[in-house]
Amino acid sequence: MRALVLCMIWLAALPTQAKTCVECHGDSAKKSWALSKHGVIATLEAGRERRRAPDCAGCHLAEAAAPTPPHYGSKATREQARASAWDSCRSCHSPRYTTEQNAAAQRGLDIALMKRREAAALLEVARKESGGPEIARIEALYAALEGNLRDLRLGLAHQSPDYQWWLGQAALDGSLLRIKGALGEARRTRAIAAAGK
Repeated sequence: MRALVLCMIWLAALPTQAKTCVECHGDSAKKSWALSKHGVIATLEAGRERRRAPDCAGCHLAEAAAPTPPHYGSKATREQARASAWDSCRSCHSPRYTTEQNAAAQRGLDIALMKRREAAALLEVARKESGGPEIARIEALYAALEGNLRDLRLGLAHQSPDYQWWLGQAALDGSLLRIKGALGEARRTRAIAAAGK
């Protein structure tokens, strides 16, 4: 509830240009920023003429210098956009700090991608072994895992602890465990059915 109130205060305090950004971007993008260090500072400084925390445009206009939009570009283009975004961080923060934060974010993303690969392998096994409602359930769980990965990416980019952990890594772990559980349940159901024949 507190996060929702902070998010609403933050949204009301945003400059017009940032409000334009959040009209198109989903709730997760807004909330992950609102719960980040920058978002909390912006909420505390709402209404002040001079603010320390950047709004959406303050960071993301650097990405506009990348050849194509980072969300839809090739992997190389996304890397260029990330480098541009980190350059915008360096306009306020020291190179040492931004390098450390970038390295920590990359480690977190590497762990998340490992979990996604494990889930994708389980999904392929399920597709070979199962069908019908069993596979539909596992595919839905995998789609939820992809949403967890999106939230983690937002948390890493915005330096939002809640989105890095509870809605990111911990949620990925939960989704992965649910996929494993659903596959195990499908196997047990098939074994019981085969034993009854």
